[in-house]
Amino acid sequence: MSVRKFGIYLCYAPSVDLRKEGLGRYLAAFLKGAAVRDDVKFTLVCPSWSTKDLYDLFDSENVPHDSFSIRSPEKRPLLLDLYHWYINRKTKIRKRKTLKSFLLGLVGSLKENIFHYVEKRLLNAYTTLDLILLGVEGCLLFLLALIIFPLFFIFSFPFLLAFFFVRRLKLIVLGRFSKYIGRFMKMIYSPKDDGFVLRLYRNMELVEGKRISALIDSMHDISAWYCPTAYWPEFNKIDAPRLMCVPDVVLREFPVAFSQIGGDRTLSTFKLLEEAIRTGDHFVTYSEVVKWNTLIDGYQVSVDKVSVVHHAANKVDSFINITGLPDNEEATTNYAKSLLISAIRKSNEQNYVSMFKNKDVEFVFYASQIRPNKNIISLFKAYEYLLRKRFVQHKLIVTGSISVIPEVKEFIISHNLQHDILFLHGLTMQELAACYKLASLAVNPSLSEGGCPFTFTEALSVNTPVVMARIPVTEEILTDPELQEMTFFDPYDWRDMAKRIEWALHHKDILLRKQLQIYDQLSMRTWSDVVNEHIDILERISCLEK
Repeated sequence: MSVRKFGIYLCYAPSVDLRKEGLGRYLAAFLKGAAVRDDVKFTLVCPSWSTKDLYDLFDSENVPHDSFSIRSPEKRPLLLDLYHWYINRKTKIRKRKTLKSFLLGLVGSLKENIFHYVEKRLLNAYTTLDLILLGVEGCLLFLLALIIFPLFFIFSFPFLLAFFFVRRLKLIVLGRFSKYIGRFMKMIYSPKDDGFVLRLYRNMELVEGKRISALIDSMHDISAWYCPTAYWPEFNKIDAPRLMCVPDVVLREFPVAFSQIGGDRTLSTFKLLEEAIRTGDHFVTYSEVVKWNTLIDGYQVSVDKVSVVHHAANKVDSFINITGLPDNEEATTNYAKSLLISAIRKSNEQNYVSMFKNKDVEFVFYASQIRPNKNIISLFKAYEYLLRKRFVQHKLIVTGSISVIPEVKEFIISHNLQHDILFLHGLTMQELAACYKLASLAVNPSLSEGGCPFTFTEALSVNTPVVMARIPVTEEILTDPELQEMTFFDPYDWRDMAKRIEWALHHKDILLRKQLQIYDQLSMRTWSDVVNEHIDILERISCLEK
């Protein structure tokens, strides 16, 4: 049996963790769907710095390695290796105990031991003499401390003096060169937000792109190439049939909001995206909305150049389901509860969650990155109203990082919601699935998406009901009028959002019963169907260009 080979072009920046990207999860689901076909083989070509990240992604998503191969230039840029070495070294240094933390720990340990000793002696005191002896011991220890403390101070004084001198010198230097040091620290810890580093990254990508192009030119057995996103115009230089996916162009829909958090990076990304679309040949989208509103009307792409391939149902149940026991459901629930606690421990509020042990906590769940189109502030307004005015005692758990958009953190602090809204960043797939399963309700308030959000099928795969924003891509897939009435809310009206969430929490069984009917229908479409439709398009454009 002959095997047809297709290529997938990737050129993510060095700092991208694909496990946290929606496109990464889409790619993993795509390759799992391709694994069932023996007559097709996909080869991923990527930068030298992405190979390990791709394997980490596919391992976390349980993608069989025999369903794909990865090729990349052999050596990584030396500058990138030096950067990673420096970051790893700084991370290790930050993990070391400081003098202050050591002394505080020593005092705390000494105090705890003395308390336990006194407690034990008191419990074993049966006569007045025992109490008198304990008092004598205390007095002797106090006198000993009075003698030792001056000696300790005299011995440590030179070290303390040197410490404060170095600290003062450090403050003077930092004050004088704060502008340059601040710029340097920004370059190191937030490289994507620094203009110089952005240009450096871009030039690094261009050089790496040439190495990738040379590699691709030698791969004559590839019938056609597929690019899963529209951020890399270099893809259009491949001298072979090409298909580029345009998931969405949210930068065009929310230019001001994205520019406020991305600055130079957002402008650079938008220019690359528009160049990729302008120079592209054939396109595929996740929805009719993006096809017509974005590509055809927005960028004047010919109708015959754009295809639509809808998502398949994205399920998370396989990551936590336990089988082979007398009560599989109970075992799965207990496993999910243990995963939930480990997920909650990843919250930014470490002082609160470090001792958190409530495995039965009730919560509403939103799995998403924090971006302007995700409508996160409206969700917070709706939640705060439910919490303070309607006395809904659920917590709200979101998976994004609180530090991405300044207004998010400001809202949390100004409304004193630090212990009510938890941000769990960097979850494993098992932890994500556990959050979905144990949530009372999943919610998605997004204002714009490229396709129907994964939230619907991910939540229902573990029997959790969902409420969502009424936007064109959700209406395109979820067409049942009764379902829409029960599930959708106006994303531009936080009061309507709150009303729908409260109704869903009080009518979970009714909502779940209706949604599972639709979920069963959507589940009939698999990721193998998605792959097959892509292959049909790739073969069609291959024939057109022969």
